[in-house]
Amino acid sequence: MRSSAEMPYHIGFKVKIYPSNEQKRLIAVNDGVNRSVYNHLVACNNEKYRLSKMVSFVPAYRDKLDSLSNMTGPARNVKNALPYLYGKDVDEQAIANAMKNYSTAWKNQRERHTGVPAFKRKSYELSYQTNAHYRKTPDGLKCNVRFEDIRHVTLPKLGRIRIGASPKILKALRERTCDTRISSICISRDSIGEYWASFSIASEEPFYETRPKTGKMHGIDLNLLELVNASDGSSSENRRYRRQMKKKLSKSQRKQSRMYEHAKKDGRSLKTSTNYQEQRRKTAYIHRKVERRRTDYLHVLSKREVENQDFIAAEDLKVRNMMKNHNLAGAIADAAWSKFLTMLQYKSVLFGKTFILVPPSNTTQICSNCGYIMKGDEHLTLKDRSWVCPQCKTLHERDTNAAINILNRGLQIAHAV
Repeated sequence: MRSSAEMPYHIGFKVKIYPSNEQKRLIAVNDGVNRSVYNHLVACNNEKYRLSKMVSFVPAYRDKLDSLSNMTGPARNVKNALPYLYGKDVDEQAIANAMKNYSTAWKNQRERHTGVPAFKRKSYELSYQTNAHYRKTPDGLKCNVRFEDIRHVTLPKLGRIRIGASPKILKALRERTCDTRISSICISRDSIGEYWASFSIASEEPFYETRPKTGKMHGIDLNLLELVNASDGSSSENRRYRRQMKKKLSKSQRKQSRMYEHAKKDGRSLKTSTNYQEQRRKTAYIHRKVERRRTDYLHVLSKREVENQDFIAAEDLKVRNMMKNHNLAGAIADAAWSKFLTMLQYKSVLFGKTFILVPPSNTTQICSNCGYIMKGDEHLTLKDRSWVCPQCKTLHERDTNAAINILNRGLQIAHAV
């Protein structure tokens, strides 16, 4: 029996859930478990790091180091260090996934330089991960996670819970005849107070049919004036959704700040301050509205691009580094380049197309006609929207020329492979 990780096709599926008060309490408990286990591992490893610097001078610290190593070992040792994890409301998989996420955080720190794992603080948002488990029975495979019908799902610890999702998608998933399994589930509450469940689903057969070949290819240049400039001269506008809502958002945040100051001045807890909590949810709703509008627009663009092109090349942008420029950080975040590239990447896989990320160096400074590189005093700045190549005298539109260079570089990488 193959595990979900060994299956070739994977997809994510997010649904809204409507838990009862008891189920909400269980979600809060397991969010606390997830956070406390993660913070326990962070604290133990921070202490181990400090003691390891002094153990050569104070040999007595060796016993303390051994004790800390035992407290961060298998799940049983962590539970012994935190006895409340033996409670009947605790989902064992929440503990295992918190430990796995901590290990992943260190892996990302080594490979992607994301920073040392830090403490998680309590917030209005809740989340924890659990897993589906399958067992063989005379009647076939049985799972502790299953969609009862198009309106209900059974989840570990929570039991039967009402959901709101696309009936069409749910029906298609339930009627699949090939081996399809749920691997993991992330249960969460957003800052507005709505609850969600995200399912990771694996299968032996693809979830989407491959799109017909069009014989076309695109290099795309991402920028802030136009979100996408393609190598054929076409472009897609950058709609700047956050800027559109900036006035409304600023007004809501000012009201929330005033209510915060009044509550603190009166000595009232923010948790019990009704006006503050209501205004906080209004502000969070505006943020979510901006994010949803942006995501919907990027879905439309990415799907259109993948359906119409057989080969797509884009720059492998280091967005985290680019956002260190505080003059452009807000505009870059509003454009959501990383999210757009991620959409192109996974949709290309789903629809049977090719997507390649290329090194971004000098894509703007190279003449796509003769290969001349603009250096020194000739180096193009952000103000230079069109330029003439000193060598071949070709007039270039800055972004279209960059997109052509990206396409050529992508084709070279594809042929080399």
